[in-house]
Amino acid sequence: MYMNVLTWNIKAGQNKDGSYPIPKTKNLDRIAEAVKDSKASAACFQEVDACTLRSGIKIHQAAYIADKLTSITGKAWNYEHIVSKNMNPGYYGNAILSCYPLTTALKISLPKVNSREDRSFLLTRVDGDNFCTYVGTFHLGLQGDHSIQAQQIKDILNNKGYFNKRLILGGDLNAREGSDTYDIMINHGFPMIDIGPAGVCTLNCYNNPDNPKIDFLFMRGLSTYVLRSEVLSADISDHRPVKLCQC
Repeated sequence: MYMNVLTWNIKAGQNKDGSYPIPKTKNLDRIAEAVKDSKASAACFQEVDACTLRSGIKIHQAAYIADKLTSITGKAWNYEHIVSKNMNPGYYGNAILSCYPLTTALKISLPKVNSREDRSFLLTRVDGDNFCTYVGTFHLGLQGDHSIQAQQIKDILNNKGYFNKRLILGGDLNAREGSDTYDIMINHGFPMIDIGPAGVCTLNCYNNPDNPKIDFLFMRGLSTYVLRSEVLSADISDHRPVKLCQC
């Protein structure tokens, strides 16, 4: 049973400085090519726009990237999307894409407490060849909201019995290794493993490679014997993707 997974905050298709390329699909094409080159079979994306004024009223970014991956890989890519914020028009949230059949298992709203934005958590069931794995993605808030929201995620997964499933959770923690939020994801409710790599920058690395790692892949119920992880040196958005390879 093998599945390579990637997590990436794609910054709504913006350039790393917050501007938009011309055309606005240029970075989406680059993201799809990076996913293809990584040989990922599932991708967790955060900061994904759907039909907004800023990113293109006719562009659903998750659907666009899935279609692009279908075109360049020769495999049918599927996607599931969750709304974090209504942009009027359109929406902003998270998405999971896979070249395997994909169905939504859970959609969890994570309302703001101290910060300015609501966040969300999406869990999908990915049905591969003779196996299934639950793959989730999260984008947690700021100003202490990340700890509250991490606890909400772990509590719901625990209460709904996902603690004994094969789980891979990828996303933007907005907190670094060793933080209280990190400890919640690793230890509270049921244990998970930080797949790594440890101590590698994922945020604004083009400015300072010593910046913290705030993007993570957590796992439970899968063998660690053949795991390898890496942060890919792709500076399309202000975050770098983290990849898990089961090989």
